[in-house]
Amino acid sequence: MPLDAHIPRGPGTRSQTRAGRTEPPLVSLIMPIRNEAGFITRSLGAVLAQDYPPERLEIWVADGMSSDSTRSLVGELIAADAARVGATTARVRVIDNPEGIVPTAMNRAMRLARGEVVVRVDGHCEVPRHYVSRAVELLERDGIAGVGGPVETLGSSYAARAISLAMSSAFGVGPGSFRTAQATER
Repeated sequence: MPLDAHIPRGPGTRSQTRAGRTEPPLVSLIMPIRNEAGFITRSLGAVLAQDYPPERLEIWVADGMSSDSTRSLVGELIAADAARVGATTARVRVIDNPEGIVPTAMNRAMRLARGEVVVRVDGHCEVPRHYVSRAVELLERDGIAGVGGPVETLGSSYAARAISLAMSSAFGVGPGSFRTAQATER
């Protein structure tokens, strides 16, 4: 369940200028998904509830051709969000990812994204309300190119709880501190 944010670098990327800005940078949040009907309401709902200014956040949902009700649930969330923020155009856009894999989802969305900052949130993730604003703050304050944070793996069934315990321990996943460390504020 990767969670990360970065400022694209190199030839042909978006503006790298942050000094003298009067408004927060435009953020392109990309969600690669496929058959997430059981999670998408919470996951995309958490993205839509971010405390980042809604007019400075574009959301790209790259659907790997879901065969369950994921696509219709995303449509319902888009309609509810547009009504809530009073938008004349949806800030959430759905694009097809016929290959059904994350790398092509990211590539397709990155070609369309206009943001100066790119944030990735997977379909099983539920990010805290301040996730985007905190990522942008760290990127701008520290002048770094990428930020991320620890992943807290949760489970609702007995088997899922057992898996989450393994995925949150060095025994289960090795020394990857982003899976085993508690969140810390800088």
